[in-house]
Amino acid sequence: MTLAKLDVNLMVVFEAIYDEGTTTRAAERLHLSQSAVSHALARLRDLYQDPLFVRHGHKMLASPLTERVIHQVKNGLQALRQSVDNAHHFTPAQLQQEFRLGVRDAIESALLPALLPKLTHLAPQLTLSCHQHHPSLITGELLVDDKLDLSIEALQPVSEQIFHTCLFRESLSVVGRAKHDRLQRNISLESYLAEPQILVTLLASGGELVDHALARSGLRRNVVARCQSYYSAAQLLLQSNYLTVMPSGMAKMLSQTLALAFQPIPFDVPLLELHLYWHQRKDLDPANRWLRGHIVDALAQSPFITLQKDAKALALKAR
Repeated sequence: MTLAKLDVNLMVVFEAIYDEGTTTRAAERLHLSQSAVSHALARLRDLYQDPLFVRHGHKMLASPLTERVIHQVKNGLQALRQSVDNAHHFTPAQLQQEFRLGVRDAIESALLPALLPKLTHLAPQLTLSCHQHHPSLITGELLVDDKLDLSIEALQPVSEQIFHTCLFRESLSVVGRAKHDRLQRNISLESYLAEPQILVTLLASGGELVDHALARSGLRRNVVARCQSYYSAAQLLLQSNYLTVMPSGMAKMLSQTLALAFQPIPFDVPLLELHLYWHQRKDLDPANRWLRGHIVDALAQSPFITLQKDAKALALKAR
């Protein structure tokens, strides 16, 4: 017999007749008609090639074959019922999973100190793995291919399969060493463009938000180096007259421990808008929702980030 021919509803009737001892009470228990239960019993007898139950007075007595298989039937039905009951039940302490988060170093630095201790306390068998990739991969292929569970990245076009919500918006700052001449007073656009620049980007070529804003006015900054990490850029700034641009929150955080100075960028640049992204198939997954909530909570503890007021509600809202 193939599983395609097995009707689970027949097994439910099988169990009910065995438990209740009569087809009448089995019908009442299952809210079925007497004839529906009798029809199901006939199909069961044909399936097992056995009488299964023999009438004795008002009762139905189980056959030897029924006594042999009923515990397997009951265990199978119990497993199915538990699978439904547990579908949305989630116990962090029992979670054995690696969560893969796509995130740049600026957010990673603000996020992990508050997030990781909380996760390891609630789910000691959990592993959190952070990755940097090309932005379009983070919000596209890697989520689609299940190589990332979540990502935090700047707002960009995504398919309908990718869900996202805005976490926060922030300005950009010009950053250099604390004694940089240009940063001792309000820096002008001309002064900014005159200085050699370090471009922090994951892109192999082209510019970032600042470069696009300058290009609209026919301007271009003097980029002498590209790197992938704001912290690496900061180390270069400490030993040179280079400047760089970074999110204002990152500039504030680094300046607390490094001899750096920063000022608002001296031309109009759109605010950097950071979103939390996840794939549609994980929208209702209890573990993914749990992690989304804790990510928002951890970012809310950072003194360098001002979250959107509805960030957590939208991160947990079923789409």
